[in-house]
Amino acid sequence: MKCPVCKSSELSTTQLEANLTSHQCPTCHGNWIAGAEYWDWVEEHKSDLAERVFDSETLSLAEPGLPIDCPECRFRMVKYLVGRGLGFSLDHCHGCKGIWLDGNEWEALKKRNLHDDLNLMFTSFWQNEAQRLERKKKMEQIYVGRFGEEDYTEIKRIRFWLDSKTNREELIAYLIDKAPFDV
Repeated sequence: MKCPVCKSSELSTTQLEANLTSHQCPTCHGNWIAGAEYWDWVEEHKSDLAERVFDSETLSLAEPGLPIDCPECRFRMVKYLVGRGLGFSLDHCHGCKGIWLDGNEWEALKKRNLHDDLNLMFTSFWQNEAQRLERKKKMEQIYVGRFGEEDYTEIKRIRFWLDSKTNREELIAYLIDKAPFDV
């Protein structure tokens, strides 16, 4: 099989985990995992480790963004957001159910104990949540760009304070009222 990213490199068989074989690209270090191989490994592995959360990812991750074709059956692969603070997506083949992971993606997933949750990442529930968080992140970037970091932090603090008040609407009305009551 040829690498779906590099297009010319031949994939070589390697052990990604005990009892989990992958086909790795020697050039980009991406991994192809056959669908049946992964599902068998999940069944055997039976791990339900709690997710670990880190402030930032320290691994260098490649996300080409271009659609790729399955190295096994040649179907066009579908990108699925990982979410949970990880800014990359996985490529999944709907034909043979195989999974392509770019270089270091398996390591990033394993570091967060998400490597045995790939089957969940392909569900609409997971994808809806990942997309919601992605939209939230983009809106925050827009607000920081518009207001500046300091003002955005302050307005979030005020919003949190307002949300805790029973007379929230009255407080907001007072803030936006242009009439000079403080004479």
